[in-house]
Amino acid sequence: MNQVSKDRRLMLAGGGGALLALPATGARTGPGGSSPSAIPRSRFTISSDFVLPRSETVTQLPLGITAMQESNDVTLQRNGRILINTSGRYRVILGVDWVPQNDTGVDRRMIGIRRWPGSLPNQDDRLASVDISGSNPPFMARYQGEWAPGVIPQGGVASTEVTVTPTGTVNVGDMAIVCHSALKDPLIGQDAVNTLILQGRVVAPDKVRVTLCNTAITGGVQVPAGTLNVIAMNATGTRGESNDGWQVLHTATEDLAAGQMIYAVVRSRTTGDYVQATRTTFLQIERFG
Repeated sequence: MNQVSKDRRLMLAGGGGALLALPATGARTGPGGSSPSAIPRSRFTISSDFVLPRSETVTQLPLGITAMQESNDVTLQRNGRILINTSGRYRVILGVDWVPQNDTGVDRRMIGIRRWPGSLPNQDDRLASVDISGSNPPFMARYQGEWAPGVIPQGGVASTEVTVTPTGTVNVGDMAIVCHSALKDPLIGQDAVNTLILQGRVVAPDKVRVTLCNTAITGGVQVPAGTLNVIAMNATGTRGESNDGWQVLHTATEDLAAGQMIYAVVRSRTTGDYVQATRTTFLQIERFG
């Protein structure tokens, strides 16, 4: 786990469990019993890291702690849903602090806010939802240095081996891209630029062999010194390194009726993916009137 993730998690666990020490029930009010803000807010969170039980399955986020409550408009239920006590116009905000996705960030995640009972047939209303696509870039290692291939006769090959960094990135079977700054028309002519074959292969851990082949230019080609650039990349199927994945989603202003319930859902295509129990994982409900 990276330092950012550790720091966030300490916000939950540190200070004698400051978040857990907040009252689980009851309203926090200002002088005279009024709300301390013009828009009454309530915020709820999870009590511990939540590992999704199955991949590819929409799962309710198990809210279990009242982190803040400025009115009695809503109440956290034992089933992790939020009961609307007062009919009115509300906005619901969901924050989800996903675990860092080392090597699995290619898979897509989803977060959503739903209402029960919904007006749609056979399902609850989807008040807000978003799919979060991960990335799938390869890890890369690089080299840059001077190389003078010299005279390459017809049918001849000039070669060199370089070490790419950071080490531990590529091995045999991975890919390499190479270029050389001297391979341009003013220096060696258009025919040579079009004919010479420059390529790279990963031949050992962190080692790339660069070859420059003259297949057709009779009399040979003089290739002067220039800058050799090499990019080597792994060819594994899933990468990502998304770091902490924090997303925030909110609904439009919705008319919610007393007796309805609001809840949060999550989904991931990665087995064992989980939501972190930090202050950036929450469901907040605000009443506007």
